[in-house]
Amino acid sequence: MSFLSNARDKAIEMFFRRNDFINRFGEIQNIEIDSQENQANVTILLHGEFIPTTICAHYCFEDTDQETLIVINKVECERTMIHELVSWWIKDHPIKKALPKGTGFFAKILF
Repeated sequence: MSFLSNARDKAIEMFFRRNDFINRFGEIQNIEIDSQENQANVTILLHGEFIPTTICAHYCFEDTDQETLIVINKVECERTMIHELVSWWIKDHPIKKALPKGTGFFAKILF
């Protein structure tokens, strides 16, 4: 993995770790980034649960005049209720966050 792709993947991982929407529901235990498919597998221990759940989040990059955003536009989960709730929410409220300066530039170059 090159330095640039590693920096981009770290920025994407930080996006998930610092995301209030995700952290509201549990504690992230692991994140695996698949930059070829633009998806992240996020393993989260939901509040009140004893077995972690993995959520597959599909992301893309969106440019604005000032910055590059990472946008979560689709979520899949093996647990039907979570899959349905998050899919329903995201269709009208995609999760967006600005990437750190420079990282968005590299993300655009690489993809």
